[in-house]
Amino acid sequence: MSDIHPKLRVIDGSVGLDDAESLPLSERAYELIRLDILTFRLKPGEKTSERVLAERYGLKMAPIRAALPRLLQEGFIEKTAERGTFIAPLTLRGVREAYRMRYLLEPVAAELAAERGMDSARLDQLLAICESEWVLGNDDSAIRSLLAIRDFNLAIAEASGNLLLASTIRHLQNLSLRILFLGTTQCEPANFWGSGPRNIRDAIVSRNGPLARELYAADLADGERWAMQAIMALPELESINLAAVSRKTLDE
Repeated sequence: MSDIHPKLRVIDGSVGLDDAESLPLSERAYELIRLDILTFRLKPGEKTSERVLAERYGLKMAPIRAALPRLLQEGFIEKTAERGTFIAPLTLRGVREAYRMRYLLEPVAAELAAERGMDSARLDQLLAICESEWVLGNDDSAIRSLLAIRDFNLAIAEASGNLLLASTIRHLQNLSLRILFLGTTQCEPANFWGSGPRNIRDAIVSRNGPLARELYAADLADGERWAMQAIMALPELESINLAAVSRKTLDE
């Protein structure tokens, strides 16, 4: 099975795309728009259009037009006859639904990866980045850590041997990345990820599937608690539509 090839990288201190110029135009349009949505350069709820996006990225209308249905299907943009095209809002309901799906799928992928066995070299490389010091106020170190933990989870999903499972987890990871990018300014710099990922790595390498599944679920719960705490502390809470959720949902 081929290696996961994450296109997102830290380039000159900010998130960018590897070899963007080499991508087909429709793929480049898709990746650039998605990147700006993930990193909040395109704001939740912001109104846009094919023309606005074409001008933003220096592309013609055709590749933008080709990219938008894919972004619509993946939930990154929304489109209505009344309002037109706009960046999908980020709601507490959406955050919780994403994590619920992750609970259903990702611990299972960790168990399958352990049962099948996987080379630990890729996990060790990513863990080294995850465990490096996250310096508060240093966007570069924060972004590197976020991308590394995403790629750590994707490597495990890929090792499960189930292509549909891995593809679904990849989408959930990118949705979660959007949430985590929003909360990075609220993080504590030291030992942000704790020992969870390393313990998961050890269980997978020792081919202990049930333990890998249990540890992954526990680490996911820790991550959700941090994400919710960070998001609720943000001053932008109301303006990004996170408050647009019923009290019933908040109390669930």
